[in-house]
Amino acid sequence: MSYDLDDVKSGFDVEADVVVVGSGAGGAVAAANFARAGMRTVVLEAGSRIRPEDMIRDAPRFLARHFWEGGLRMIGGTSQMPSLQARCLGGSTVVNSAIMLELPRWVRQAWTDETGYELFRAEQLDEAYARVFERCKVAPTPLAVLGRRSLIVRDALVVAGQGGKPLPRAVQGCEGCGDCITGCVGGHKQSVDRTYLMDAEADGAEIYTHATVERVRVRHGRAAGVEGVVLDPRWQKLARFRVHAPLVVMAAGALHTPVILQQSGLTAGRTVGSTFFAHIGGGLVGVMDEVVDPWVGATQGWGAISDDIRGMKFECLWASPAVLMVRWGDVGRPFLARLDEVKHATVIAIVYRGRVHGDVRPGFGGMPRARVFIPEDEARVVLRGMKLAADALLAVGARYVHTGVPSVVDEMRNSKDTESLLDARVRARDLQMTMNHVFGSCRMSHDGAVDDRGKLRGVEGVYLTDASVFPSPSSVNPQATIMALADLTSRKLAALS
Repeated sequence: MSYDLDDVKSGFDVEADVVVVGSGAGGAVAAANFARAGMRTVVLEAGSRIRPEDMIRDAPRFLARHFWEGGLRMIGGTSQMPSLQARCLGGSTVVNSAIMLELPRWVRQAWTDETGYELFRAEQLDEAYARVFERCKVAPTPLAVLGRRSLIVRDALVVAGQGGKPLPRAVQGCEGCGDCITGCVGGHKQSVDRTYLMDAEADGAEIYTHATVERVRVRHGRAAGVEGVVLDPRWQKLARFRVHAPLVVMAAGALHTPVILQQSGLTAGRTVGSTFFAHIGGGLVGVMDEVVDPWVGATQGWGAISDDIRGMKFECLWASPAVLMVRWGDVGRPFLARLDEVKHATVIAIVYRGRVHGDVRPGFGGMPRARVFIPEDEARVVLRGMKLAADALLAVGARYVHTGVPSVVDEMRNSKDTESLLDARVRARDLQMTMNHVFGSCRMSHDGAVDDRGKLRGVEGVYLTDASVFPSPSSVNPQATIMALADLTSRKLAALS
């Protein structure tokens, strides 16, 4: 059963066997397993349910309604970087590109070495990936919906010696509309609100939206449930709620999970929030002579994992021009003068598993205050990858390439221009990116906040099933690994075979 704003605006007080905080990739998988096992399951989501009619193409308005801090969340540290994190039923699975990649074998080995846990190399993890991929109908992006933009990126990556292939995504019947950031109005994306949460609800789970958890309740050293506040879409406090449960599963994401735990006095020896990681990278816009119509084709249909730069991934990208062009061009009349170039554009995004470090602490109003610090030598790796991609776009016919990085040539037209990316005066603080892949604020390790069962140290009955448990960056899109680890943790707790 699902309870929306009209049902919860006066508050609620309920009992359950398990309460799951967060309805995204990790929370949804866990909830489905608990409900299937016959446990009384309550799922709490701070945001609203997004229906097809809510999936408008007005990206700024959509972000304002369905993303944390209106799509304006920033991560500090080396510099101020935006981080798009969904605030809706289904979490970021509703608004990402649905890319599903298993953790590379070398990262699985690295995690084993970092933590001492064999979990990451175990056959059970492979089995969990297989279950998740089957339920989410994961398949390579069909060539028919790649669009000209993806094909240009494909050709550029081949020239660069990176190769690549259609990206595997949790989408069935993709129409190539390029609007993943505002959901999927056709219902083709297999986000967890359309898969695992439906399974959970069918098996008796209760789902509450507009319910922002503030703290975990603990009695005599073990979990007793959670409490929080009901917020309307304008962030007005309407009422309070409580859920009484001996098992609390935190799946509020790598930013909110540590803050809720810290506000509850659950710090696992001050390890909660003391580590925090994010993928770093950048983006390049290639303006072609030909008309590309970049809004045609899968949002992210083609990608390549680099053999030359370990931990780097290149991928095609598109989003609403209102979002992409924040750092492209100027303002006012100069900005409008360049709008005609959008139909000639293609975009390559770079994701890199850099050796970064950071932390997360509660900020004003209980919002996360996060920082990530990027070593200069790791920034150089990103810039090397950007030069490789820029040269490749020029080689396949780009009139010029734009990166948004200050202190480099604005419109790169030849290899001499792209050399400016390697200038020693370009620093880590100059990188232009969005830190959307965030992890590790409650690391799973012998000396971290969480053990290999997903259990939070220092208290009984509190478990974590989101990206906060990652020992370090994953090097690929994290959704599949979040779901696979959540599957393993929750199946054990639910005693599923």
